[in-house]
Amino acid sequence: MKLFTKYNRINVVASILIFFIGCLAFYVVLNYVLLRQLDKTLRSEKSEILQHVKEHNELPEIVNTNEQEIEFSPTKVLNIKVEYFSIKIWDAREKEKEWKRILVFPVEVSGKKYVAIVTKSQVETEELLSLIIGLAVGMIALIIAANYFINKIVLRKLWQPFYVTINRIGDYQLSKKQTLQLPITAIDEFNLLNDNFNNMTQKIEHEYETLKEFTGNAAHEMQTPLAVIANNADALMQDEFVLKNHHQTIAIIEQSVNRLSRLNQSLLLLTKIENQRFALNETVQWDELVQQKVDELQELITSQGMQIMVDLKPVGTQFNQHLADIIISNLINNAIRYNIANGSITISLKNNQLIIANMSDLPALDAKKIGTRFYRHPATKLDGNGLGLSIVKQICSVGGYNVAYYFKEEQHYLSINF
Repeated sequence: MKLFTKYNRINVVASILIFFIGCLAFYVVLNYVLLRQLDKTLRSEKSEILQHVKEHNELPEIVNTNEQEIEFSPTKVLNIKVEYFSIKIWDAREKEKEWKRILVFPVEVSGKKYVAIVTKSQVETEELLSLIIGLAVGMIALIIAANYFINKIVLRKLWQPFYVTINRIGDYQLSKKQTLQLPITAIDEFNLLNDNFNNMTQKIEHEYETLKEFTGNAAHEMQTPLAVIANNADALMQDEFVLKNHHQTIAIIEQSVNRLSRLNQSLLLLTKIENQRFALNETVQWDELVQQKVDELQELITSQGMQIMVDLKPVGTQFNQHLADIIISNLINNAIRYNIANGSITISLKNNQLIIANMSDLPALDAKKIGTRFYRHPATKLDGNGLGLSIVKQICSVGGYNVAYYFKEEQHYLSINF
């Protein structure tokens, strides 16, 4: 969930809750005030009745209206309390139950005691209360809606620098030697965030360049010692006495040197690719290149009892011929190396997509780790340095090609979208 959405939900819910409590309190207070006003009118009516009795020593003439009714009932009760209360009773005129406000008080005329009951309708009070509450609720709804849209506009504008920062960080690629330029904003917190990102990327760039330089230098410096060891191992293999007594030891040395040499060459190639030392201005005809590699490896494929099925359509791009050759060689060699006896390889090239599938004893690989340096499945028994697919992925990254892996029906699939 986006921060803005979460904030708006909390803000709207909190506003509704606060306004609901406010409306409830407003209703209670307003109802109390209106009832007190009605009670004041009842007290005024009571005063007029008592004044009339005092002056004329008789009960006043009863004149009932829709809004007010007066009733006098004889009583023998000595202590009658003055009471105000509301009750819902049947109204014969309106033919429905309505709320009435009633005042009960004692009246004495010529020694006779009466109970005076003055009833006033609360309809007008309820209508006024409903009108005021309706207006209040409408205003509150309008305020909440206005607050929501104002927040939406204002917050989007306020958070715009943050999204600019996120987009630039997302587009930033360390290997392309880009400089991360984050803008200065009018908000201190965003400026602090941008400054920290700028400082962090500068440190990362420095450490990356240092590490890359070290890797390149180390790989370069290893070439001469490796060549010396390989030459001496080869010389020892020519000595019959040494070969007779130390054949296995020398074979292990030679095998290890060859493996280390391949690793060294792969690291040097990766360094060159990362340093963008290859021009991408050559026309590469991928279908012809794939067919050429298949023809070169056909004898090896046949000797291992494998079958290869090829479906190629013309696909050409602007790239580097040498790098394209490395991609195809690595992918096909990989499909051969990790195949099963009498297995099959399928190569498809059409709609600017190359797909190479091969059978294998290995289960599905981790798609997220494909192309990671030195990644090999734990069940892999073959001798390899784990850099083949890493080189392919790095080369494809230079050309802007997408590499994908998936496992289906006991076959491993690698695809490249040009």
